[in-house]
Amino acid sequence: MKSMSSVNRGNQAAGLASSLALMALVALSLGAAQDIGIDPFDSAAFDAASGSPSGSIGPAGGPGGGSAAGQGLNAARTEYLVGGAVAVSSSTSVPSAFDGYATSASAGGKLFAKVSVPDYGSLYISYNVTQAFLEGLSGTGAKALAPAASLLSPTFTLGELHYSFDLGKVLFARIGKQLIAWGPSRVWSPVDFINLQRADSFAAIDLRQGKPGLRLHLPMGKANAFLFADFSGTMAGGTVLDPVDSVHLAARLDATLGGFELGLTGFAGSQVQAKAGLDFSGDLLGFAVYGELAWAPGYSSYEDSYMGSLGFSRALGDLKEWTVSAEGFWQSTGADYTGDAVAMAARTPLYMGGAYGYVAIAAADLFSPHLATTLSGLANLTDLSWIVRLAQDFSFPRAVPFTLTLSWVGGGADKEFTLLGGDNSLALSLRTRIEF
Repeated sequence: MKSMSSVNRGNQAAGLASSLALMALVALSLGAAQDIGIDPFDSAAFDAASGSPSGSIGPAGGPGGGSAAGQGLNAARTEYLVGGAVAVSSSTSVPSAFDGYATSASAGGKLFAKVSVPDYGSLYISYNVTQAFLEGLSGTGAKALAPAASLLSPTFTLGELHYSFDLGKVLFARIGKQLIAWGPSRVWSPVDFINLQRADSFAAIDLRQGKPGLRLHLPMGKANAFLFADFSGTMAGGTVLDPVDSVHLAARLDATLGGFELGLTGFAGSQVQAKAGLDFSGDLLGFAVYGELAWAPGYSSYEDSYMGSLGFSRALGDLKEWTVSAEGFWQSTGADYTGDAVAMAARTPLYMGGAYGYVAIAAADLFSPHLATTLSGLANLTDLSWIVRLAQDFSFPRAVPFTLTLSWVGGGADKEFTLLGGDNSLALSLRTRIEF
């Protein structure tokens, strides 16, 4: 039997080799981007091949303009893109007894800039900004709607900052602070192992912060292989740590098989619990169906856990004006936190309970070509709290487009959906979104 010291020396040697290999990979990639003499990051080719947006706002990447600047051939081909999206909203909540109200107004946005340089690659940066305009509370029965920290000072955070390039249009790389989009689910994403925060599908704009790391993407015809080296743990509390122990690795392989897109995802590291995920999406009997399943095995001090989601959508009517959709989620670690505000504050919204359900029906051009209506319901099936929303989108010619939403929250006091506004409360919100 080997002694513990020999085992440790073996682990240290293997770790050193891994570190040198990782540094060599980064150095080789950065050097080759300049040596191969091609445009290492054609934005359309990279984003189409990677299957995830490079600095996108909304499903189409957001509006914006590019321009050529400078002198010479390379300078003439250099492209600049600046844009963003801003949502301005206000909301008023009234308790069931109508003995008061809570109101708020704020703006939040994502501003980005991107420059693509021939033979070098593309540099992308985005900033998130939020600013509260109004906070009000009146009466004895109303509760404050998560008041902002300040009405005078905006909050700025760096969303993403990364450098993207490719090696001969074969291997695509992105290094820096970035968001990773793996998995097809729309409300709950069990296979999202990497990002610092889970996506909020009900938010007007995604204001999450990216995670520092290196992403590699190898397209293989009908399949794609991804590798992500997570650098976020290499420094803690101002202390620089050994990358052998602090760099975590995630990998993904997705492929098209029989009309379905299938994906396998894994995440592991010496300082995190290992996770494995499976996801699928495709068409079945006229329905667009998708699902995700994640498993974290129990070992050492970690407990065995799992979570999954399953959803579908379908367009109805001769002109497909109606769309019905639904999604369910379950997890083994969920619990009923009724009355425990501290525990709920420490949990991620929509990931507290053991089971959730969402259903929606949307109609385009229901009353007018300039109107779109959505009726939806969301429920925590563990604490039995729920929220029903009726949203009306207005887009009249020569007028500012906006969305008016009426929400009804219930299921009992001091539960996930009733903790802030109260049980059987009503809320009316007005929101407009500007893209440029």
